[in-house]
Order: sequence, then C-alpha cells, then structure tokens
Amino acid sequence: MCHILLIDEREKMKLIIAEKKELAEAIVAAIPGDKKYNGNSIIVGDYITCWIYGHVLAYKEPEEIDPSLKKWTLESLPIYFSKWDKKPLPQKIELFNTVKELIHSNQVTEIIHAGDGDSEGQYLVDEVLEYCSNKKPVKRLIINDNTLGGVKKAFSKIDDNSKYIPIGKSAEARAIADMIVGFSLSRFYSILNNAKLSIGRVQTPTMALVVNRDNEIKNHIKEKYYNLQLKTNVNNLDIDLKYYAKERVTDKSIYEELINKIGDKVSKLTVIKKENYKATPLPYNLSDLESDAATLFKYSAKKTMDITQSLRDKYKAITYNRSDCRYLSEEHFKEAPNLIPIVAQKLNFVANFNFTEKSNCFNDKYVTAHHGIIPTESGNFEEFSEDEKNIYKLIAERYFIQFLEKIKVEKTEAKTEIEENIFKKSSTKILEPGYTKYFKVLDNEDEKEEEIEEKIENSLSEIPAGEYQIEVSQTNFFIEEKETVAKKPYTEATLIRDLNNIAKYVIDPEIRELLKSKDKDKKDVNGSIGTTATIPGILEGLIEKGFLTRKEEKIVSTELAKEYLKILPDSLKTPDSTALWWSIQEKIARGEARIEDLTLSVLEDVKAIINSEHKTISSQFSKEKQEKEVIGICPKCGEIIYEGEKNFYCSGYKTGCDFKLWKKIKVFNQKEVPITKQEAKTLLNKGTILITGLTNKTGKKYKANFKLEVSDKYVNLSLDSFVK
Repeated sequence: MCHILLIDEREKMKLIIAEKKELAEAIVAAIPGDKKYNGNSIIVGDYITCWIYGHVLAYKEPEEIDPSLKKWTLESLPIYFSKWDKKPLPQKIELFNTVKELIHSNQVTEIIHAGDGDSEGQYLVDEVLEYCSNKKPVKRLIINDNTLGGVKKAFSKIDDNSKYIPIGKSAEARAIADMIVGFSLSRFYSILNNAKLSIGRVQTPTMALVVNRDNEIKNHIKEKYYNLQLKTNVNNLDIDLKYYAKERVTDKSIYEELINKIGDKVSKLTVIKKENYKATPLPYNLSDLESDAATLFKYSAKKTMDITQSLRDKYKAITYNRSDCRYLSEEHFKEAPNLIPIVAQKLNFVANFNFTEKSNCFNDKYVTAHHGIIPTESGNFEEFSEDEKNIYKLIAERYFIQFLEKIKVEKTEAKTEIEENIFKKSSTKILEPGYTKYFKVLDNEDEKEEEIEEKIENSLSEIPAGEYQIEVSQTNFFIEEKETVAKKPYTEATLIRDLNNIAKYVIDPEIRELLKSKDKDKKDVNGSIGTTATIPGILEGLIEKGFLTRKEEKIVSTELAKEYLKILPDSLKTPDSTALWWSIQEKIARGEARIEDLTLSVLEDVKAIINSEHKTISSQFSKEKQEKEVIGICPKCGEIIYEGEKNFYCSGYKTGCDFKLWKKIKVFNQKEVPITKQEAKTLLNKGTILITGLTNKTGKKYKANFKLEVSDKYVNLSLDSFVK
C-alpha cells in the first residue's frame, strides 16, 4: 500500500523521479529544507522525490497479448505486434504504485525526469510517464556526479525533457528488436528441431565465441616456427638479441641464408635507458571487477554482481555497482582526503596517501552516466560476509592505488642493425615498487609472449647506457625451434574481456569499425556486445540451458552448443547485428528515424531466416531435450545430466561415463541428506550448495556449504564452510 505525504498548504509541488534511491537521496541532500521521509518518497521544500530502481515495467509475453500464441506453431511466426503491451513488475509493484499516484496527484504540477544520462536511463523513466498517460510538463535533470556539488551543478542545467525523448526511443527500439528475434527464432528453432532451444542477439554470439574457441583448441595442429637470436657479450654479461621478423618464420632455411649473408662483422650495439612510472590501474567498473574476482576467488560474474548489489543495497558501502565506467570526477578527488582515512581505518590499512597529485582516473570528460565503483563512508566491514569482504577489499584497494606511490621502472633497450636487419632486446627493472608494497594488481592474462618478455628483468638492465662494439660471426647466431601453442580455453575473466572487445573477431572491416564506433564515448571497451549488467545473466542462462558449462575455472561449450551452432546462419552467430542495429538507433536518438525503422528492418531479417533452407541438429539432442529436463552438465565428460528415479545421471553413460549424483547422499557426520532437483542444478552449475537442518553430535541444528567432489572412483559432497 502506498502512503503519500503531501503538505496541505502547498498547492504546487515538483515531482522528481530518480532511477535509484541512492540518487534520490543525493538529490534531496542538495535541496534546502527539512526532509520528510514517507515510504518510497521524500519531501523537501517544494519538491517530492521518489525512485524506481531500474525498469519497473516489463513487456508482456506474446501469449499475454495474443492467447493463440500460447501454442507454438510455425504458422504463427514471426511474432510481431504494432504495439507491445507492458505490465508492472510484481517485485516492484510498490515502487510503481508510488510513482503512479504521485504522477496523478493534483498537488504535482511539474515532473522532473532524473534517470541516468544514457539511453536506458532515459527510456525507463519515459516509459513510466507514458504508461501512466502523463500530461504534465516534464523537465530533464541529468546527474553524472552524485556528490553535493555535482547535483547542484546539474540543477543549474535543468532542461526540457522533450529534447531527450528520442534518446530513450533508441533504447526502446533495441528492446523491441531483441524480442522480435528472441521470441520468433527461439520458437522457430525449437519447433524445427523438436527441442527447447533459444536465440538471442547477445546470447548466441556469446555461445559462438566459446564454441569457436573450443573448436580451435580441439583442431589445433602444432606447427614449427623459428626465432633467430644473436648471442653476444657486453661487459662480461651474456645478452641474447632477438631478430624481429615481420611475420612468423616457418622455413628454417630463411634464417640459415640470412646468417650466411651477414657473415663476420663488427657491429654497433646501442643501449638506451629510460625511467618512467607505470600507468596507475583505473578504479573498477563491473566487468573488470567480475574479471578479477573470477581469477582471484573463482566467483562467477553473477556471484560478483550479486555481492556488489548486497554491498550497495544492504550496507551502502559502495557506489553504483553496475557501472560500465572506470573514471571518477574532479569532485571525487576533492572528497578523497575525507573518505580515504575512513575506508583505510575499516581495513586496518596504513600507508602514506598523496592527495595533491591527481591520477589519470579523475577526468570529468570520461565520466558517463556512471562513474567508477569506489567505497563510501558507510558499512561496517566486520559485518560483511567473507565474500563481501573479498569484493569490498578489491574495490577499496583499487581506489587506494589512486593516492599511493606509482611503480617506477627503468626500461633498458639494446639494438643493433646489421645490413638493415634489426636485433633487439629489452629489460624492465623495478626501481620503486609503489603500491605493490601493499597489494598486487593482476596483469592481463592474454598478453603475447613478446609483451611478457618486455616486462621481465634480465642481465641487460646491468649494462650502462651507451654504444658498444660487438663482434658478429656465424657462430654467434642461434636458430630456436618452437611450436605453435593452442589458445587457452575461456575462463570467466577472459570471456568477459573478449565480450568487451568482440569487434576484433568481426571479419567485415566496415562492421568492425561500426561496432567500435558504438563505444566511441567509452574509454574501457572497444567494440562490445551486452552490458555490464546483462552479461552475468546471459552467461548463467547459457549454462542453465545446457549450452555452456564450467569445468574447474574454465567456461567451455557442450556438444549441444557445438551441434546447434552448425545449423545457425552467420547473421545470428556474429555480433554484426549489434553494430547494424546501433547505426539505426543513433538515427532514432537524433530524431532522424522512428522505432519502426529498426523493428521492421529486424522483422524482415527474421522472415528471411525463417524462409531460408535449414538443417536440423542431431536427433539424439532433439529427442532427449524434448523428453527430459536438463539438470546440468556432467563435470566428468561434459554431457547432459538428467533426473532418474534415485539419482541424477549422465546421458553419456552409453559411451562409458559413470557419473551419478544420488538423491540421498552422506555428508559430513550425517546419515543421509536428500538432494532436491533444484539443489542438484545449483550444485552442477556453481559447484556448491547450502544445506540446512543438519545436526551435530550434541543435537544442535546448523547449516553449511558443501562442494561437489568428483574423481574417477567417487562422487561426493565435502564440507566447504559453516554458515552462521
């Protein structure tokens, strides 16, 4: 039930609709006067402020709009409505009712839209105003900086909302286009293959990325290639100089001929030294935080996002957690001397902070609708769970780094040129460890061999800068034989990074540049699909649907995914559609196109796919997927797990896999514990489950987390941690 407190003697009030409570409270703090809290709204001065926490409306399912669509038939495809009806989300009905009553209140004469400054932020408030048939004038308040100074500055630039409505329409167009593809083609491929299959603009290219990586690894054929090194001695120190060819050399005779051509000579070796400071790592956005948490703690992207949500909602201990930005405002820099000591005290962290020198992260130009994730003054660290402490420390430490000493390095480079053939060597010596005295920052896992070599210190660092004469003879040369190595399977960290830079896999140069243009205003991504907020759900969805699975730290594709990908057209497997849609969305945002220009174009693409020739997946997948619910993926062989009468078994039993998870299993000191279907799903997906109602030797009840242990001889649940 909604209670709206309005002061009778005030005839006119302005309603501010913020995207989230955190922003609403920041707005209220900037308005003079006494604050009166009432449920989901706050009154101060002539303003009443409420919030909606993201989308409070959702599109109806096709069968809710047209009951005949409850039955899946090829004749009913593609699915398209001239108007896609919406409904309030049940879990947000109270927030929706508050906003609705305030919009219709006679005391409210003007509405101020305070959604985030991006297209989605514009759309999710506009859709509420449209759904509630608002006729009142609407202004637009765009706040990129939630600090007191930032909010006051934003109020001075308040504008008419009508100028921004097209930006929201671009997001609405994408949402409808996603439904046309998702609903129509998921049904089409499911009916065609007699199986439950799904298609999504981001989901399917993500699946394809993993399948292609796994196929590359499986089909990798080792090839020999050669490196040429020149061994010399300077100041009684052995130095190996590397010949940098323009491309990989696979014919050894090329280097043999080069050695014969060069002959015996005296050459000049130039040694140059440069001192500089390594760039300070930027604060986290959600993607980078998920990536590091996956590497350090083996957390899934969704688990990390859920932890940050708890830190933000339950404790107010961090700023907006779903940010795609890694930069902070100038105002944040001014606030740091007050904030840093509070956060450092929570973590018992002692260091000499420098509040006079500004790191590269403080740049208003790069702060978008959000800013980097940083800690706040709130939250008692001792009350956090172990997982919450881990994530909070990562966020805090990355924030601390901005005010700690930088890493000072000395890079030494040696170079000699023999008949236009260049041989080089480099060495990086750490002169001052900087922030690494306190904690380590992860390096990029996907660096190339030569990039890693350049960061390593070797004997070259001991040689002073200058010019040296070196003797070159054929005996000084060494041809090193190497073999190509297959790419590594994806981890959650490397997959997230590739999704943020997926343009590098696009073959068409125009599409590739278009995809990069989509992220032109973002400093942290370069041709991406999905968003920081949607990727965790997409990954979990692909796992639950049996397309991907976790094997230890790796994310790998299943046989079903590989089989499915074979029958899909390229237009669904690549990120090209994201780029092409974006180009039309940009026109919509500028008011140069309508929603229908995108949705009708997508509808024609879907019709073309449906009307083209199609192959079907193997009957074994069709039959089994149709008849039985997928419980998970086998941790031993990667096949699908189904539910039997007494256990959950692997469908690969016909080819020798003996994995079985019994519905009653011994754990710890208990006789037997029942495992439900949902618990089995959780266990196979995440590797752990929480079991309650356990009894110790004294008869006291307790609960604990148990992890799945699988070996050649047994399947067991072992104690992971007790839960208070």
